[in-house]
Amino acid sequence: MQGKVVYKEGFSVIGIAKNGEYQKENLLKQILKEKEMITSSKESHMITGICMAPKKENYFYIAGTEVADTACIPNGMSVHTFPSFTYLQFKHRGPITSLGSTYNSIWNEWLPNSPYSMIEGPALEIVNTAIHSNLYSDTYEMDIYIPIKLGQ
Repeated sequence: MQGKVVYKEGFSVIGIAKNGEYQKENLLKQILKEKEMITSSKESHMITGICMAPKKENYFYIAGTEVADTACIPNGMSVHTFPSFTYLQFKHRGPITSLGSTYNSIWNEWLPNSPYSMIEGPALEIVNTAIHSNLYSDTYEMDIYIPIKLGQ
């Protein structure tokens, strides 16, 4: 597994969000069905999932698309804006049900042996649904972005 340092400018996402409980898989399935409702998508085939690290059991996840304009928000969806960050980018390959093992490798193997440490901020999961729309396929791919800083 290789990590690559990337800088991402601030951005806004319109999508379906949940607080307090882990529902990533359900939210990704739902946004795959409803993404065409988001008329201001920068690239409608790209799905972005964002997780804010749990704070005292308060888990937050939004699945949506990056947008150029936040004026038109479909019913049942919300808009969230995220600041610029430096990230480590990784590639997950395999069904979404195996995503946990990819994260375990990042957190327990890659990061401890690197000069970087994870910082508080949005962790991103980006999927090109024009190529990878079946969450359970062995060929499914997702780019994972972990917010980082140099040093411990």
